[in-house]
Amino acid sequence: MEHWVQSEYARQFVHANHVDDAQVHFVGDYLQSAAHLRQMDAAASRQDIVAYNPKKGLEFTKQLMAAAPDITWTPIENMTAEEVHALLARAKCYIDFGNHPGQDRIPREAAAAGCCVITGRRGAAANDIDVPIPASYKFADDPSSIPAILDTIRTCLRDYDAHAHDFDSYRAMIAGQKAKFRRDVAAALPVRCDVPERQHVVLQNGPHTEKLLPALLQSGGIELIALWIADDADTAITAVQAGDRTLPTIRFSELAFLYQEGRIDAIVLDSADPPKDASRLKAAGIPETIFC
Repeated sequence: MEHWVQSEYARQFVHANHVDDAQVHFVGDYLQSAAHLRQMDAAASRQDIVAYNPKKGLEFTKQLMAAAPDITWTPIENMTAEEVHALLARAKCYIDFGNHPGQDRIPREAAAAGCCVITGRRGAAANDIDVPIPASYKFADDPSSIPAILDTIRTCLRDYDAHAHDFDSYRAMIAGQKAKFRRDVAAALPVRCDVPERQHVVLQNGPHTEKLLPALLQSGGIELIALWIADDADTAITAVQAGDRTLPTIRFSELAFLYQEGRIDAIVLDSADPPKDASRLKAAGIPETIFC
């Protein structure tokens, strides 16, 4: 019997029950809602809000709230996905002192939206694979930890810019989980297919676009679906003609949405400064870029 696990915590559990490692496949998951993986909002839009999930660790969270009534504590409840994203895009902190049965969704959404994430050490939060945040943001959910937790929260609220970058590696992991999921499934279910999978790409409009367009359109393994044009380009340009194809044009703000919805697989960079644009794309949650 083979076992698929979504987290290191689950792998440890299966291993502790004497299952051979050769029978265990790690198959993670990824955030399906593109709203949570859009580019982090600027710090100027942040408010001194601490968001929390009232369905997890509420008793301990109530103790924190009672000890710091001056802090704005906002529960995530009765909200649509867009409303959750709007809250997390404003909040500076997200706390979660409940049990973490795996790589939980809301902590990842919070980190991807730009929050500083502070957790307990229960379940998957105890290891640095499932919740790879610095140890200084993880605490035991014990009354003796309350002063230190509140001090960390206040520090994050006061110096958000400095602390937000402590979670960059966590955000990078989250941004790459969709591609990793595909690799995990392929490794767990090695299936050969006679029809090669076509990669859906967007081409950045740049100095070599006239030469790249026909080459990409003729490629058997690539399907070019749109042309990425500069944000300051004429708004009347909604499509371009490429041979017998009419390609829609899109702006930077649309790229992350299309990528996380699974409509595009990569961006073909045609840039005067490829490292700068690749870094910008990565920050927006798009790690797959092809340099030309």
